[in-house]
Amino acid sequence: MQREINFADPDAGVVQIIRNSADATLWGIELDGAFALSDNLLMMASFGYIDASYDDVFFDLNGDGVIDGADKALGLPRAPEVTYSLGFNYDMELGSWGYATARINYAYRDEVFFTDNNLGFINEQDILDAGLDVYSNNGSWVFSLYGRNMLDTVKHGGDTQLSPTLAGVPTGGTFSPLMRGQTYGAEVTFNF
Repeated sequence: MQREINFADPDAGVVQIIRNSADATLWGIELDGAFALSDNLLMMASFGYIDASYDDVFFDLNGDGVIDGADKALGLPRAPEVTYSLGFNYDMELGSWGYATARINYAYRDEVFFTDNNLGFINEQDILDAGLDVYSNNGSWVFSLYGRNMLDTVKHGGDTQLSPTLAGVPTGGTFSPLMRGQTYGAEVTFNF
């Protein structure tokens, strides 16, 4: 595996190096499909399972100064064990005005390590999105209502460790971008 490995650094903040770090075995299964439940209703579903582990390690992934079984026992970053989703789209005619599409989708992903040393992770996620789009018959107008992350799941990741000091200033901790919470909105699009 060739990896981009991040390290906390007291002068630069974060240093990234690219190394051939390990041999690993990943196997899994992914199933997905779209199923017409009626002329107007479409169901989409997916399921994924990944089993990922290191076979041999050539780099000190956990930063303890030695390459040993502790490095090999780490979880592979960005390889969630289980993911699945279920969604529905419903299309409806609106007479001479146009047509509409209603949609709802739920997706799940297991907690997963983000960094090679397993100190950073992306938390387990349950995401529910929904929307309604109304299209004019002439294709000029689209009116949309939507809800994103309707379960208000806190999603953080990209968990990068920071040095205890940066240019002599105490910093420490991690940098973890957050996903927006519940978001509701409306959009109007006009195509010339």
